[in-house]
Amino acid sequence: MEKLSRSEQKRLDIHKAALAEFKEKSFAGASMDAIAERAAVSKRTVYNHFESKEALFQAVTESFWQLSKDVTNVEYDPATDIVVQLENITEAMWQLYSQADFIEKARVLLAEYIRQPQLIEQMIHQVSEKEKGLSRFLAQAHQAGVLQIDDLRMAETQFWGLCKAFAFWPVVFQMHDYSEQRAQIIRTNVQMFVCQYRGCAEK
Repeated sequence: MEKLSRSEQKRLDIHKAALAEFKEKSFAGASMDAIAERAAVSKRTVYNHFESKEALFQAVTESFWQLSKDVTNVEYDPATDIVVQLENITEAMWQLYSQADFIEKARVLLAEYIRQPQLIEQMIHQVSEKEKGLSRFLAQAHQAGVLQIDDLRMAETQFWGLCKAFAFWPVVFQMHDYSEQRAQIIRTNVQMFVCQYRGCAEK
């Protein structure tokens, strides 16, 4: 891993401090002074990297969705079975959902969305923009004649719904752990999805 510059490390420290502050005190209760203290930097340094608390919260939000975007940024491969490709995508996303840092950000952001319902619209817009990797993949599979999808947005939502029902929401809310059934869940979820959009008779 490439070593971070001093400025990059400070920015990362501020980012982590902000996440901890938002988690403990909420966005409304957090302050740039407290974030600077947590990050062990001056308040001026915080403002050099982020012009406001709102900009800092936005950075936390963007880093969260960027991780999802990176995982789904996959091109459809006509030489590989669609089932295998979708299983690989789901496996990669499940691994992301298993990362403590990702889940920590998810909990902080969800709590803030509940406190500030007006942020929901902004969040939905960010999701639609950041998760376009799967939408593009499905569109390419449709164009190749492998999947028959009339509504890409619905199909994408259904796919992530199947994945998040077992891999994301139970982790966020510390409910049932499905990790031991991971392979089976991924396999059957993908089979259901492909059966719907390719046709069971062709499978």
